Amino acid sequence: MSTILQIAAKANANIANAQAVVTNNLANAGTTAFKGDLYYAEQGYVTRRDVGLAAVDFSAGSMSYTGNDLDIAISGPGWMQVITPDGEEILSRRGDLRIDTQGNLVDAVQNQILGDGGPINVPAGSRVAIGADGTVSYVPLGETALGTVVAGRITLVNPDPANLFKDLDGNIKADANANLEPSADVLIAAGALETSNVTAIQSMVKMIELARAFESTVQTMKTADELDNSSASLMRLE
Repeated sequence: MSTILQIAAKANANIANAQAVVTNNLANAGTTAFKGDLYYAEQGYVTRRDVGLAAVDFSAGSMSYTGNDLDIAISGPGWMQVITPDGEEILSRRGDLRIDTQGNLVDAVQNQILGDGGPINVPAGSRVAIGADGTVSYVPLGETALGTVVAGRITLVNPDPANLFKDLDGNIKADANANLEPSADVLIAAGALETSNVTAIQSMVKMIELARAFESTVQTMKTADELDNSSASLMRLE
Protein backbone atom coordinates (compact mmCIF):
# COMPACT_ATOMS: atom_id res chain seq x y z
CA MET A 1 0.00 0.00 0.00
CA SER A 2 1.39 3.44 -0.95
CA THR A 3 2.19 6.07 1.65
CA ILE A 4 -0.58 8.29 0.25
CA LEU A 5 -3.11 5.45 0.57
CA GLN A 6 -2.01 4.75 4.15
CA ILE A 7 -2.32 8.40 5.14
CA ALA A 8 -5.77 8.67 3.54
CA ALA A 9 -6.98 5.48 5.24
CA LYS A 10 -5.83 6.73 8.65
CA ALA A 11 -7.44 10.11 8.01
CA ASN A 12 -10.77 8.42 7.25
CA ALA A 13 -10.53 6.36 10.43
CA ASN A 14 -10.11 9.60 12.39
CA ILE A 15 -13.01 11.19 10.55
CA ALA A 16 -15.22 8.20 11.35
CA ASN A 17 -14.36 8.51 15.04
CA ALA A 18 -15.11 12.23 14.95
CA GLN A 19 -18.47 11.50 13.29
CA ALA A 20 -19.34 9.11 16.13
CA VAL A 21 -18.53 11.82 18.70
CA VAL A 22 -20.59 14.47 16.92
CA THR A 23 -23.49 12.02 16.44
CA ASN A 24 -23.56 11.31 20.17
CA ASN A 25 -23.43 15.03 20.96
CA LEU A 26 -26.30 15.70 18.58
CA ALA A 27 -28.38 12.92 20.15
CA ASN A 28 -27.92 14.59 23.55
CA ALA A 29 -28.57 18.18 22.47
CA GLY A 30 -31.84 18.06 24.43
CA THR A 31 -30.44 16.28 27.52
CA THR A 32 -30.44 18.36 30.70
CA ALA A 33 -26.93 19.61 31.60
CA PHE A 34 -25.23 17.30 29.07
CA LYS A 35 -21.52 17.99 28.50
CA GLY A 36 -20.45 17.50 24.91
CA ASP A 37 -17.39 15.59 23.78
CA LEU A 38 -14.64 17.18 21.74
CA TYR A 39 -12.53 15.31 19.22
CA TYR A 40 -9.21 16.03 17.62
CA ALA A 41 -6.48 14.01 15.94
CA GLU A 42 -2.87 14.03 17.01
CA GLN A 43 -1.20 13.33 13.70
CA GLY A 44 2.14 11.60 13.43
CA TYR A 45 1.73 9.72 10.16
CA VAL A 46 5.42 9.31 9.43
CA THR A 47 6.16 7.74 12.83
CA ARG A 48 2.79 5.90 12.91
CA ARG A 49 1.73 7.65 16.12
CA ASP A 50 -1.51 9.28 14.96
CA VAL A 51 -4.08 8.86 17.73
CA GLY A 52 -7.67 10.06 17.92
CA LEU A 53 -8.15 11.84 21.22
CA ALA A 54 -11.42 12.79 22.90
CA ALA A 55 -11.96 15.43 25.55
CA VAL A 56 -14.97 16.85 27.36
CA ASP A 57 -16.38 20.34 27.00
CA PHE A 58 -17.13 21.30 30.61
CA SER A 59 -18.59 24.69 29.74
CA ALA A 60 -22.03 25.43 31.19
CA GLY A 61 -25.17 25.26 29.10
CA SER A 62 -27.83 27.97 29.13
CA MET A 63 -30.23 28.37 32.04
CA SER A 64 -33.89 27.69 31.28
CA TYR A 65 -36.44 28.86 33.86
CA THR A 66 -39.26 26.41 34.54
CA GLY A 67 -40.83 27.64 37.79
CA ASN A 68 -40.82 24.06 39.12
CA ASP A 69 -39.70 23.96 42.77
CA LEU A 70 -37.79 20.72 42.20
CA ASP A 71 -35.92 21.96 39.13
CA ILE A 72 -32.49 23.34 39.99
CA ALA A 73 -29.48 24.58 38.05
CA ILE A 74 -25.97 25.21 39.32
CA SER A 75 -25.17 28.88 38.84
CA GLY A 76 -21.56 29.06 37.66
CA PRO A 77 -18.93 26.34 38.16
CA GLY A 78 -19.47 23.34 40.39
CA TRP A 79 -21.11 19.93 40.63
CA MET A 80 -23.46 17.87 42.75
CA GLN A 81 -22.36 14.52 44.11
CA VAL A 82 -24.83 11.77 43.24
CA ILE A 83 -25.06 7.98 43.33
CA THR A 84 -26.10 6.07 40.21
CA PRO A 85 -28.60 3.18 40.33
CA ASP A 86 -25.52 0.90 40.11
CA GLY A 87 -24.09 2.41 43.28
CA GLU A 88 -21.32 4.49 41.68
CA GLU A 89 -20.58 7.93 43.05
CA ILE A 90 -20.31 10.45 40.22
CA LEU A 91 -20.60 14.18 39.60
CA SER A 92 -23.64 15.76 37.98
CA ARG A 93 -25.19 19.12 37.12
CA ARG A 94 -28.49 17.53 36.13
CA GLY A 95 -31.20 19.27 38.14
CA ASP A 96 -34.50 17.75 36.95
CA LEU A 97 -35.23 16.41 40.44
CA ARG A 98 -38.15 14.49 41.89
CA ILE A 99 -39.05 12.35 44.89
CA ASP A 100 -39.10 8.61 44.16
CA THR A 101 -41.42 6.04 45.72
CA GLN A 102 -38.98 5.54 48.62
CA GLY A 103 -38.87 9.27 49.34
CA ASN A 104 -35.36 9.73 47.93
CA LEU A 105 -34.45 12.92 46.11
CA VAL A 106 -33.37 11.73 42.65
CA ASP A 107 -32.90 13.13 39.17
CA ALA A 108 -34.73 12.04 36.01
CA VAL A 109 -32.37 9.09 35.45
CA GLN A 110 -32.71 7.90 39.07
CA ASN A 111 -29.37 9.14 40.37
CA GLN A 112 -29.72 9.74 44.12
CA ILE A 113 -28.74 13.23 45.26
CA LEU A 114 -26.18 13.12 48.06
CA GLY A 115 -26.41 15.40 51.08
CA ASP A 116 -24.13 16.01 54.04
CA GLY A 117 -25.55 12.90 55.72
CA GLY A 118 -25.91 10.66 52.67
CA PRO A 119 -28.87 10.38 50.25
CA ILE A 120 -31.55 12.99 50.92
CA ASN A 121 -34.95 11.61 51.86
CA VAL A 122 -38.28 13.47 52.01
CA PRO A 123 -41.61 12.07 53.27
CA ALA A 124 -44.28 11.49 50.63
CA GLY A 125 -46.68 14.37 50.03
CA SER A 126 -44.34 17.02 51.45
CA ARG A 127 -43.81 20.45 49.91
CA VAL A 128 -40.13 20.74 49.07
CA ALA A 129 -37.94 23.85 48.73
CA ILE A 130 -34.27 24.03 47.76
CA GLY A 131 -32.16 27.01 48.82
CA ALA A 132 -29.32 28.70 46.95
CA ASP A 133 -26.78 26.92 49.18
CA GLY A 134 -28.32 23.53 48.43
CA THR A 135 -30.32 23.23 51.64
CA VAL A 136 -33.34 20.97 51.08
CA SER A 137 -36.29 21.63 53.36
CA TYR A 138 -39.85 20.37 53.35
CA VAL A 139 -43.22 20.99 54.94
CA PRO A 140 -44.86 17.66 55.87
CA LEU A 141 -48.31 16.90 54.52
CA GLY A 142 -50.93 18.72 56.59
CA GLU A 143 -48.43 21.09 58.25
CA THR A 144 -47.97 24.83 57.84
CA ALA A 145 -44.71 26.62 57.08
CA LEU A 146 -44.04 26.67 60.82
CA GLY A 147 -43.48 22.93 60.62
CA THR A 148 -40.66 23.19 58.04
CA VAL A 149 -38.01 20.49 58.40
CA VAL A 150 -34.47 20.55 56.96
CA ALA A 151 -33.78 17.25 55.17
CA GLY A 152 -30.14 18.02 54.42
CA ARG A 153 -27.85 20.03 52.20
CA ILE A 154 -26.93 18.89 48.70
CA THR A 155 -23.21 18.14 48.51
CA LEU A 156 -21.80 20.77 46.16
CA VAL A 157 -18.18 20.56 45.06
CA ASN A 158 -15.94 22.48 42.68
CA PRO A 159 -12.96 20.36 41.57
CA ASP A 160 -10.49 21.49 38.94
CA PRO A 161 -11.85 20.41 35.50
CA ALA A 162 -8.38 19.03 34.76
CA ASN A 163 -9.13 16.28 37.31
CA LEU A 164 -12.43 15.28 35.73
CA PHE A 165 -13.21 12.79 32.98
CA LYS A 166 -16.17 11.10 31.32
CA ASP A 167 -16.43 7.31 31.57
CA LEU A 168 -17.76 4.93 28.92
CA ASP A 169 -21.29 5.30 30.31
CA GLY A 170 -21.13 9.07 29.86
CA ASN A 171 -20.84 9.78 33.60
CA ILE A 172 -18.55 12.54 34.88
CA LYS A 173 -16.05 11.27 37.43
CA ALA A 174 -13.16 12.72 39.41
CA ASP A 175 -9.66 11.26 39.51
CA ALA A 176 -7.67 10.59 42.67
CA ASN A 177 -6.21 14.13 42.68
CA ALA A 178 -9.55 15.97 42.62
CA ASN A 179 -10.61 18.14 45.55
CA LEU A 180 -14.11 16.95 46.45
CA GLU A 181 -14.50 18.93 49.66
CA PRO A 182 -17.90 20.69 49.87
CA SER A 183 -17.66 24.24 48.55
CA ALA A 184 -19.72 27.17 49.83
CA ASP A 185 -18.91 29.00 46.59
CA VAL A 186 -21.17 26.73 44.51
CA LEU A 187 -24.68 28.16 44.31
CA ILE A 188 -28.00 26.83 43.06
CA ALA A 189 -30.80 28.55 41.16
CA ALA A 190 -34.17 26.99 42.00
CA GLY A 191 -36.94 26.77 39.41
CA ALA A 192 -34.49 26.47 36.52
CA LEU A 193 -32.64 23.83 34.50
CA GLU A 194 -29.29 23.91 32.72
CA THR A 195 -29.57 22.95 29.08
CA SER A 196 -27.07 20.86 27.15
CA ASN A 197 -23.95 22.76 26.11
CA VAL A 198 -24.28 21.19 22.66
CA THR A 199 -25.80 23.34 19.92
CA ALA A 200 -27.78 21.21 17.49
CA ILE A 201 -27.19 23.49 14.50
CA GLN A 202 -23.42 23.63 15.04
CA SER A 203 -23.31 19.84 15.41
CA MET A 204 -25.25 19.37 12.16
CA VAL A 205 -22.89 21.72 10.33
CA LYS A 206 -19.94 19.75 11.73
CA MET A 207 -21.51 16.49 10.51
CA ILE A 208 -21.79 17.92 7.00
CA GLU A 209 -18.16 19.09 7.09
CA LEU A 210 -16.98 15.65 8.24
CA ALA A 211 -19.04 13.90 5.55
CA ARG A 212 -17.47 16.09 2.88
CA ALA A 213 -13.98 15.46 4.30
CA PHE A 214 -14.67 11.71 4.27
CA GLU A 215 -15.77 11.82 0.62
CA SER A 216 -12.71 13.86 -0.31
CA THR A 217 -10.39 11.38 1.39
CA VAL A 218 -12.11 8.43 -0.32
CA GLN A 219 -11.49 10.16 -3.66
CA THR A 220 -7.83 10.59 -2.70
CA MET A 221 -7.62 6.87 -1.92
CA LYS A 222 -9.12 6.00 -5.32
CA THR A 223 -6.62 8.27 -7.08
CA ALA A 224 -3.72 6.78 -5.12
CA ASP A 225 -4.88 3.27 -5.99
CA GLU A 226 -5.10 4.19 -9.69
CA LEU A 227 -1.57 5.63 -9.56
CA ASP A 228 -0.32 2.43 -7.91
CA ASN A 229 -1.92 0.33 -10.65
CA SER A 230 -0.49 2.56 -13.37
CA SER A 231 2.99 2.32 -11.86
CA ALA A 232 2.71 -1.45 -11.67
CA SER A 233 1.67 -1.61 -15.34
CA LEU A 234 4.63 0.51 -16.42
CA MET A 235 7.03 -1.68 -14.48
CA ARG A 236 5.69 -4.79 -16.21
CA LEU A 237 6.29 -3.16 -19.62
CA GLU A 238 9.94 -2.44 -18.88
